[in-house]
Amino acid sequence: MKKYIYLILFFLIALYPNLLLAVDVSLSKKAENPFYECFTGDASEPKKYCTKLPETKNKQPVKVQISLHLLDILEINQIEGTWDVRSFMYAQWKDPRLKFNPKDFDGIRKLSYKDDLADDQMKRMWHPNLTITNQMSRREIENREISISKFGIVYYKEVFTAKMRTRLNFQKFPFDEHILTIEIEPFSETQKFVRLVPAVRKNGNSSVAPDIWTANKFKVEFSNRPGARNQLSTDTGLWLDPDGSQSLRLLHLLVPSSLNFSLMTFSLGIKRNYFNFLTTKLLILYVFALILWINAGFSGGEESLRWPWEVFLGIIFFSLEAQDELPLLPYLTLYNLLVNELYAYVFIDFVAWVISTRLKIEENHSPRILLQRIQIWFIGPAFILAWAATIFLYIKYM
Repeated sequence: MKKYIYLILFFLIALYPNLLLAVDVSLSKKAENPFYECFTGDASEPKKYCTKLPETKNKQPVKVQISLHLLDILEINQIEGTWDVRSFMYAQWKDPRLKFNPKDFDGIRKLSYKDDLADDQMKRMWHPNLTITNQMSRREIENREISISKFGIVYYKEVFTAKMRTRLNFQKFPFDEHILTIEIEPFSETQKFVRLVPAVRKNGNSSVAPDIWTANKFKVEFSNRPGARNQLSTDTGLWLDPDGSQSLRLLHLLVPSSLNFSLMTFSLGIKRNYFNFLTTKLLILYVFALILWINAGFSGGEESLRWPWEVFLGIIFFSLEAQDELPLLPYLTLYNLLVNELYAYVFIDFVAWVISTRLKIEENHSPRILLQRIQIWFIGPAFILAWAATIFLYIKYM
């Protein structure tokens, strides 16, 4: 019996150094893996092998899945041509360097970083540096979360608020419709290295437009465009590649597609709620025109009525203030044309009134009666038809 006990003790003593070595190796495995520095390193001094572009199979571009969900439209500034939006951004990409063994992280299969921890992790690792290219200033990030799976898949989530410039076309005002856009692209990597693709998580819109607007459908497009950050060299007509080398493309030819930046464009259509404008602006102007028309019906007697100057002053007052909410435009809007047609009608009516007062009164008053009939049955209806035709043609063909 003692023989077996001594034999067991002998084996334990012989295996003890190996057991200690195995435990030590397991404990130090995290420290020996250089890529674990991408998780635990000093954020102020990130490792270059963590922040450079990830390697892909056959040197294919890194595919970044991205989606956007519009949460709220805070403001649409027609004077500045901007819109303020609150939105949720989701992105996903794979970085083989970020693979890890859950045993080395207390069994955690997905590492999560929020708020300041997420900011620090962004400094430690490579990321596509997604930038809103049409924003007026740097977007304000409310919340940010980064999750990394054990397979090296990065899940990026962000809620942000941003003011963006967009092109507003007021030619059809007050029946105008616009397209608001959010343009997102990687800041420093061309599509040769990074390409934006649709994410499994769908894009969406749950926003409510301001009172004077109605939001239409949205759409998302993935395309590319020449990077404005690719500059011309000192040799006229030669483009500089991102690495500083010269491309042999001439200026009048297209920039190589590999130098283009991958672009995601989120577009939202909006339409003006014009009912209030019609009832408080256009309808009043139409009433003034109607007063002129009725006044013409009573101006054919022996003593012509005086011309209604008050109506003319009212037209000027109400027509000038109606477009104060718009910027100074280099073109005429539909509203401008309608007002100009109204001024033309007022001028023609005034000229007819002046001529009528200069006509000699005859027994049958035939010249004055003829002019009155022209005002009632031709000039007035012509103005109404001109307004209707202008509105129809502008909305349909402009």
